Amino acid sequence: MKRTIRLPLLITAILAAVMLSACGEMRGAVEEKYDIHNSTIVYFDQGSESYANTGKGTDENTVYELGSNGKTLAAYTALAMVGEGILELDGKISSHLDPELVTEDVRLKDITLRQLLCHTAGFSPSFEFGVDKKIYTDPGTAFCYSGVGYIYLQNVIENAGGMPLDQAASKYVFEPLGMKNSGFENIETIQPYMNAGTAVLYALLIFILSFLVLSLMALIPGRLIRSGAFKYSRLLPVCFLLAGIINTLALLFLFSSNFSKVLPWFLLCFALMGLVLVLTKKHPKLRNAVVPAMSLLFLLIGFALPVTLPVCNTLIPPKANCAYTFRSTGRDMALFCNELMEKAKEKDGVFSEMFAPAVTVDECNAWGLGIAIENAGDSPALYWHSGINPGFQSLYVLVPDENRYIIILTNSDRGLDYSKETARTFLGIDGTWDIKR
Repeated sequence: MKRTIRLPLLITAILAAVMLSACGEMRGAVEEKYDIHNSTIVYFDQGSESYANTGKGTDENTVYELGSNGKTLAAYTALAMVGEGILELDGKISSHLDPELVTEDVRLKDITLRQLLCHTAGFSPSFEFGVDKKIYTDPGTAFCYSGVGYIYLQNVIENAGGMPLDQAASKYVFEPLGMKNSGFENIETIQPYMNAGTAVLYALLIFILSFLVLSLMALIPGRLIRSGAFKYSRLLPVCFLLAGIINTLALLFLFSSNFSKVLPWFLLCFALMGLVLVLTKKHPKLRNAVVPAMSLLFLLIGFALPVTLPVCNTLIPPKANCAYTFRSTGRDMALFCNELMEKAKEKDGVFSEMFAPAVTVDECNAWGLGIAIENAGDSPALYWHSGINPGFQSLYVLVPDENRYIIILTNSDRGLDYSKETARTFLGIDGTWDIKR
């Protein structure tokens, strides 16, 4: 029993050492603090605009996914429609909703456009597993950053304006400002880079789920057919191989052009799991724990590695969604932020409300209509938003009182920390640019 356990541990230790060494050779940039492959930064100071680009072939027209930063674009579009009289800021949204978004909760009829824009409508923050239409707090009573709320906002924009989101954004934002390489769909981006641990997590989830489903299916013939050929212990290796095939196909999609470099490492991990299964054949309890235990170990190794891996740039569904599918460039975002800086100076009108605190988040943060507001000590008010998608992270920070702003776009899972440090250095302000979500 002791030898059975010691061997896989020894092999795993060797595997970890080899992977650490190989990753260092593969990337050659492990020592870099944030492992940023490509970035575009826009510096704006007293009317002077400049760009800084990192990575081969990157310039101000390189397209990135900006994720949640699209919420500000959607908010601007909605406010422009308010300015035209198509929508009312304090009007109820229920009359503009598709039937599938309507629930029996009577509080839905109380939700206003303003509440959607400042995240006080009461919806859930998460929508990864479908739209959670449940209302968790009474509308207008509490802040809860909500992707679901902005899905409702998109529905309101499309139904009130009689056009899809991308067309509405083009009419009210992209075309008037000259943003030629921006949109919520059908725009190809630069290749994203994902943390090794996150990439391993994606792959392992598919492998473990496939293995568990196939294992449960293998129990059925063993119970129904009295034949040694269909014994569960004999079908288990078949399940393992089939799960490996499914996971290989998933890796082919996830890593696309980089598949040939990633596949050998998966096969090595896969072979190690298979070896341990064989070695623990006479110990059923230990054998049943092998796959989840080894999967957890590989996951921990992945998160321990300070590297990012190139993945395919089609992880986000192509259908337009104002909560996370926005794509743009440094140049286009500069045009948009220039417009926001001008709107922030307005003393009245609908856009002036965009920059007025509509709800207090905590002692340092408030939320306007589509944008976050931070007050850091004696520093001027900072208006900001960030975006996080698989393999992409970004941030913009506006300081209208000083006529300065910065935009940082990256194709990295570690890009937000990099963006915050870059923004602090340029602005000379120790901003947090983070809220509880």
